[in-house]
Amino acid sequence: MEVFWDAGFTVLFLAAFGALALRWLASCGVRAPAPFSDPLPVRAKERPERRTLWKVFLAALLFRILFALGSLLLYDLLSGKTLGLAELPGLWCRWDAPHYVNLTELGYGVYLEDGQPLFLVFFPLYVWLTRLFRVIVPDTALAGMTVSALCFAWGCVYLYRLGCEEYGPRLTRRALILLIAYPFSFFFGGIMTESLFLLTTAAGLYHIRRHQWGRAAVWGILAALTRMMGLILIGAAVAELCNEVQPFSASGKERRALLDIGKRLPLLCAPILGSLGYLALNAHVAGDPFAFTEMQAHWSQGFQWFPGVLRYLIRNALTWPTVSTRWEMWIPELVLFPLFALILQRGWKRHRSMFTLYGFVYVILNYCLSWLLSAGRYLSCAVPCFFLLADQLEGKPKRTAALAVGMAVLQAVFLYRYFCWGQVM
Repeated sequence: MEVFWDAGFTVLFLAAFGALALRWLASCGVRAPAPFSDPLPVRAKERPERRTLWKVFLAALLFRILFALGSLLLYDLLSGKTLGLAELPGLWCRWDAPHYVNLTELGYGVYLEDGQPLFLVFFPLYVWLTRLFRVIVPDTALAGMTVSALCFAWGCVYLYRLGCEEYGPRLTRRALILLIAYPFSFFFGGIMTESLFLLTTAAGLYHIRRHQWGRAAVWGILAALTRMMGLILIGAAVAELCNEVQPFSASGKERRALLDIGKRLPLLCAPILGSLGYLALNAHVAGDPFAFTEMQAHWSQGFQWFPGVLRYLIRNALTWPTVSTRWEMWIPELVLFPLFALILQRGWKRHRSMFTLYGFVYVILNYCLSWLLSAGRYLSCAVPCFFLLADQLEGKPKRTAALAVGMAVLQAVFLYRYFCWGQVM
């Protein structure tokens, strides 16, 4: 039975990826039938002014500050306790957050468990930035929250720039609302890498779309120093560059197009430098550049093809002995996969291939972990999916409002359970 399950989902994956790839090839000059060659919708694009971008930054930063203060009030109201403002950073130190605090204070070579640097599985850029901000904010947890708030605000600026220049301001504002309301977006304000990864990937995608390959390379390196998933920006860059130079067209300029790709290839592959930096950290701390693979095994993490992951998610959602854990972890992770798949399926013909391919690969790879505990958190950084969803809600204000309110309510529930050490991580 498992063989048929895996084979069925693999066939669906190949069919979906094949359709996305064929549409991309059509945009690169290959003759393809409809719907793969259908033109993109004409949109009222706009390049936002610097003053508007500052407003977006300040509004997003103010939102994160008010959200943090509101989270303290939420916890007080629901728990019956009364915490002071000084206890706010400690309230956000749950699950992975204390590890980031300890790595910032002690370093990878000193913060050990069972005599081993098991926390090499945590990528270093967020740790380094938090350590830098400790010069200004002595409390490490608060410094981490400050880094997250600033990165979130800057990430929103890049999302706004990307969205306005691709879709126009109205759809972009809707996408930002959906991102902020998303049930697991409270992690953007915590001591986690979500805000930093949102910033680096949104910036990388923006500069890739603008064909500013040098700037895209810098942000790609930073994304790969934040998470391994930063490497897939290479695929987005290759997809967009091929869209620009048309290497598969019958125009007689194919050789020139291939030369253009070859000249830019070092910049396209620059995120590999971020991964090499991470491997160098492993070699420095543990004497082995691939030590993180052993540490991942300790945490029961590794690669597993997504049909197998879906299989154990279904099993755990139905049979896990602790009912609260089913609703806090396994059921949300199981439900989110078809929801994001549906968003991609409904929008694949209306959006640039760079976005649809990136979103598809990002979602699939996040569901290829042998012990997936944080799918909701990871998917908060699936940038293209929020644009696709916003597009599907065009002209549907009541449905948009209902969805945003519903997600915001769920976010409050998950946030409170996170504060109570529920299985929200």
